[in-house]
Amino acid sequence: MAAHFSAHSRDLGGIIRLETHAFAAKIRLARAVLGWSQTELGRRVGLTQRAIHKLEQGKTEPRRATVRSLEEIWREQSIEFEDLADGGFRTSIRPVALNRAATEKTTRS
Repeated sequence: MAAHFSAHSRDLGGIIRLETHAFAAKIRLARAVLGWSQTELGRRVGLTQRAIHKLEQGKTEPRRATVRSLEEIWREQSIEFEDLADGGFRTSIRPVALNRAATEKTTRS
């Protein structure tokens, strides 16, 4: 699976907005793959559902500790993001992540 966003603007403000929106997309993508609600993700990183929602909408810039927590979860869940030079990213999702998500969904049902 690959996701790609490109930079339309090279000014600093545009780059920061692009980074914020790319990070928001990573959160939404990973959460969707894992089948987690915003509440579930928030519980795992120590944030509220509302805070996760704001991050996913790109309405707030994440703290460094939040970025580190999310990146750690992605590593644990075998989801990798490769940042590209133009501001986009590629995603690698290992089969174990998909199997784990399917198993958790079956267990919750």
